[in-house]
Amino acid sequence: MDSAYQIVTRNLAEHFEVDPARLTPETTLEQLELDSLSILEFGLLLQEETGVRRLDEGVVTFRTTLGAIAATLDNQRTGGSAGTEVRMVTGAVLAGDR
Repeated sequence: MDSAYQIVTRNLAEHFEVDPARLTPETTLEQLELDSLSILEFGLLLQEETGVRRLDEGVVTFRTTLGAIAATLDNQRTGGSAGTEVRMVTGAVLAGDR
């Protein structure tokens, strides 16, 4: 099984054509120049691949680092609330958290 960080970076490279050399745990989604629709799609891809159905609001935003996203996924996959309602990106993006 891939680590959460590998899942995060692979999805960015494959689905958004981000150069893997730009991806570090400290990189934010804003630095990768993803727009709000791309961030929403990215969050949904992560949910689909990991089975985590809920990422707390504020986890996948423009300012979130890749390391923080991976840590949250790890937490959710190892005993967090997988299987609960999807509630993630939309509130943070629509609120203009940029």
